[in-house]
Amino acid sequence: MIRSKNKWLLAATSIGILYALALIIFAGDVFNKNQTVAQTILDLLLHFIPTAIALSLIVIAHHRPLAGSIIFAVNGIVYIISGWSNLHWTAHVLIAGPLLLLSFLYLMAYKSAK
Repeated sequence: MIRSKNKWLLAATSIGILYALALIIFAGDVFNKNQTVAQTILDLLLHFIPTAIALSLIVIAHHRPLAGSIIFAVNGIVYIISGWSNLHWTAHVLIAGPLLLLSFLYLMAYKSAK
């Protein structure tokens, strides 16, 4: 169990884990196709890569909140810029919104630890 007196850090880490778990929902589309079991497993593993990346970034951010704030802000901004013309605005809110929120929370955790 994580015991931290920094409530901002605890909130950011908890929301980050929930965000990573929410990314797993996108892996559900691999079961709609007529594929072999091996192809389905490969697709499922490929869909779990963003979740694994998010979890590894959360671990880094939990130990270094300032680095986490920068990492999540850059990821959110890059996602918005790269998909601006191709994606509906709700995709930006659902994917980049939590990343920017995490950036803010980790920044607050860093400032409150000083």
